[in-house]
Amino acid sequence: MKSADKLLLSLLLIFNFHENSYGHCFLLTDSVPGNNSVKQWIAPSALFATGVAIAGIPALRKIEKTVYDGFNPGRKFTSIDDYTQYVPAAAVFAMDAAGLKGKNKPQQQLLLYALGNVTATAIVQPMKRIIGRARPNKSDFHSFPSGHTSTAFVAAEFLHQEYGHYSPWISIAGYTTAAATGYLRLYNNQHWLGDVLAGAAIGMASTKCIYWMKRKIYNKKKLKTQGL
Repeated sequence: MKSADKLLLSLLLIFNFHENSYGHCFLLTDSVPGNNSVKQWIAPSALFATGVAIAGIPALRKIEKTVYDGFNPGRKFTSIDDYTQYVPAAAVFAMDAAGLKGKNKPQQQLLLYALGNVTATAIVQPMKRIIGRARPNKSDFHSFPSGHTSTAFVAAEFLHQEYGHYSPWISIAGYTTAAATGYLRLYNNQHWLGDVLAGAAIGMASTKCIYWMKRKIYNKKKLKTQGL
């Protein structure tokens, strides 16, 4: 196994399957603030901090170089990451069509998913232009953070929020697909490792925030209805 594969496999295990003291994946616990305190924010915070550190600290950029050098220079690039970024979200609507009930109705799901993407884009695109990091292939200076990876993790968190309560394996499948998108961005010479980690954090946190806001609005309306 090459160095790029080893490092990315390690990151996938750390961030997607890290177990807390109760023996559950903290990414797979209920993602509503107040129900699981601050644990839901550990993963995106750790991902973002690690991505920024690797991208911004010269000594740590050696990690990115290790990943970069781990790929075969003669490899053939693929466009499959243009599609895998949407797969977890497509799974939500496929399960809706199959008759499974998510936490929200399909119309609400569509709105929540759209808002998650709008939020992530509103963060990612200005950062790309302000930071101005060159891509590995030197095609432009919009490398940090990764937009494809952000979109993929918006979708993965969306799947987790809507159907993760059925089985942790649904969430694991979504996050693994999103991680694969990040891997392909590296493989295709479009991004550095720090870009991908930061993009994953932004996508995940954006969807969490949208669901948190929805829950808060719902609770306020409920209290008003009860005359409290």
